[in-house]
Amino acid sequence: MRIALLTEIPAPFRLPLFVALAARPEVDLRVLFLAEDDPRRRYQSYERRFESEVLRGKDAVVGRHWLVVNAGVLGRLRRLRPGVVIVGGWNQPAFWQAWLYARLARVPLVVWVESTARDERGGRGLAEAAKRALVRSAAAFLVPGRAAAEYVESLGARPEQVAVAPNAVDLQLFGQRVAGARERRDELRAELGLDGCTFLCVSRLSPEKGVDVLVRAFDGVPGELALVGDGPDRERVAGLAGPGTRLLGRIAQDELVRWYAAADAFVMPSRSETWGMAMTEAAAAGLPLVASEAPGAGYDLIEEGVNGLRVPVEDVEALRDALVRVATDPAFRERARHRTLELARGHTPEAWADAVARLARRITVGESG
Repeated sequence: MRIALLTEIPAPFRLPLFVALAARPEVDLRVLFLAEDDPRRRYQSYERRFESEVLRGKDAVVGRHWLVVNAGVLGRLRRLRPGVVIVGGWNQPAFWQAWLYARLARVPLVVWVESTARDERGGRGLAEAAKRALVRSAAAFLVPGRAAAEYVESLGARPEQVAVAPNAVDLQLFGQRVAGARERRDELRAELGLDGCTFLCVSRLSPEKGVDVLVRAFDGVPGELALVGDGPDRERVAGLAGPGTRLLGRIAQDELVRWYAAADAFVMPSRSETWGMAMTEAAAAGLPLVASEAPGAGYDLIEEGVNGLRVPVEDVEALRDALVRVATDPAFRERARHRTLELARGHTPEAWADAVARLARRITVGESG
């Protein structure tokens, strides 16, 4: 079964998913990247242990949107002759060219959707009408969790068309290595100069991430806040931050493991967030989770009041109350840690690959039958 998967860039957190899918004996996977990287955020390059190529094209940033125009998409798909075509959304011209190929070649099209109804980047007018037309013509949908599933169903997808393929992280890195570092946690916290309940936020510092909301909410919270990440909002966030907040900037992966091991809880205050991979990392590390209602990950990785809390977007007081509750209740943090680890165990590259292969097998059998 040959699968052609079109996605924007070789983001490091996606590569283990593709490796796991390519390793399945019944799958012949070809990944077509629209570009080598996204100019709005640069990633380190990693080895790709699966069949892939970067399509020829030109790109530009238009307002807040990044647009890639690729040449030869139809011809490349004709030469590959896939039995299933998977596209990573509907926001790039290449995805629509793949839709056209799937219709002409009469092969099933699967749309990989992470957007949610709470994501502020939803389209309007003609863009929204085109999106609904694509939904009507697609054979199936891959979503990372419950919030995205509800969203595509609201656009007209039938529940039986939607398969959950959970977003995954490296459990060896964010699970086993963090657990190993936790064995010397007191020493580690002393090295990092931590005293009291420490909240960790790993985020790009840009308006949609809501880190400015977090630093305002942290005023009066008994504890410390460690911010990992950089971006255009850095100066504004620094100006709003109180004495209990540290801006660590970008840090190496080994150092990030140390912070996940040393922290007491994780917080994601986003205004807009389709999923939130850092929350998946924090869950694998076994941290209690506090988040706004925007990240899709919160609907699968947070059981309200059990291992974390969700608050309305941009609600400074509600976020402060949640942070205070977590900071002042060590028994809750310990109970939450165990449940978070349980929920994170299903978010593996193998689980994602299983879901994709199972869906592809089902729709190709349906087409041939």
